[in-house]
Amino acid sequence: MNDSTIHDVMVVGAGPGGLSAAYELARIGLEPLVLERTPAVGDVWRNHYDGLRINSGRLFSGLPGSPFPRSAGPWPARDDMVRLLETLPGRGGFTVRTNVDIETVDYDPVRDLWIAASRDGLRFLARAVVIATGGTRVPVIPDWEGVETFPGEIIHSSAFRNAQAHAGRHVLVVGSGNSAAEIASRLVEHARTVTISVRTPPHILPKSVCGIPLIGIGVATRYLPASWVDGLLAFLQRRFIGDLTSHGLPFPPLRLSRQFARTQVVPILYRPFVEDVRAGRIRVVGPIRKIQGRSVRVFVSIDAARDGQSGMEEALETDVIIAGTGFRTGITELVRIPGVATREDRCTISGDQEIRDAPRLYFIGQFNPLSGLLREIRLEAGRIARRIKDRLGERPDRSGPGPDTERNPP
Repeated sequence: MNDSTIHDVMVVGAGPGGLSAAYELARIGLEPLVLERTPAVGDVWRNHYDGLRINSGRLFSGLPGSPFPRSAGPWPARDDMVRLLETLPGRGGFTVRTNVDIETVDYDPVRDLWIAASRDGLRFLARAVVIATGGTRVPVIPDWEGVETFPGEIIHSSAFRNAQAHAGRHVLVVGSGNSAAEIASRLVEHARTVTISVRTPPHILPKSVCGIPLIGIGVATRYLPASWVDGLLAFLQRRFIGDLTSHGLPFPPLRLSRQFARTQVVPILYRPFVEDVRAGRIRVVGPIRKIQGRSVRVFVSIDAARDGQSGMEEALETDVIIAGTGFRTGITELVRIPGVATREDRCTISGDQEIRDAPRLYFIGQFNPLSGLLREIRLEAGRIARRIKDRLGERPDRSGPGPDTERNPP
């Protein structure tokens, strides 16, 4: 094994979480090694679909040292976020090494070091590591029965770019999260028909109340009992959204906090979706039963699927299936240390938390609370940086001469 520089801290991922952590680390005098798998900072956001806006609003979505300018308006757009991200390294005084796709992050207990290995054979050493790959690293598309017979196009919502590309086609959107709902609404003006397949009735809430973003309400109520908050949100749903049962979307059987804990799906905040469902521009059906060529058999309703009602199915002639069916974090494969991830591939720690078998390992941006993912990232970044500085101060400096990477031996 060749000698290599032992960095104080390594940050894997240069999205909002990684850049925020790097900014705070640099601010307190550390020099983070920041590694990003895409060709340029901001690429993940740059490739989101046209028209995307940030649901948490301008005031609650800024990153450390980087508030959104007034020109971004109350709801910053995709390109506003891209500009904020790509200029953050310059403002923070740190650099990002791009085109480095980290495959594994392992701990060497003998040397008390973290080793990150990239897919092209590079290795990086550090005393502390921040995993900032987010909760949407691995898109998930279900293995529906008969999917191999479908002659049309199947794409994950993360690959959707614009509705115009699907003009004149019969589109089936699958999922009950924000992305699925917004994509379905954007398709209405261009697709021949738009149907959304839903397994679990979603919570649907207003994006703002009396000019206050819902995130602001989440911040104000974060430390109140969950039953109180659930009651408030149920009131807001009934008052501002109303009953969509006759249109195929009954009220969820579980209160929001319990449903989110089970599914990790945040409430739908895109109001045009509600209007399109009410007007019949988007038809709601139950989950997919199976696929037979271009014919997709679905339960006619969520209730029919839940009750297992035989004969309550129909065939939809479909050209495109867009799967808004969520993601895996990929943590299980990335960090191969017991206790770091659950069986469902969800991170068990966040912010400045540690586990005993993984000293100085931190995660940022893994959880999306009602108080807002970007706001949570901003707070986590400061806590992580302070914790790392304290933990590094407990040990002697081990840095040595040599290049900052090494090649895996053949």
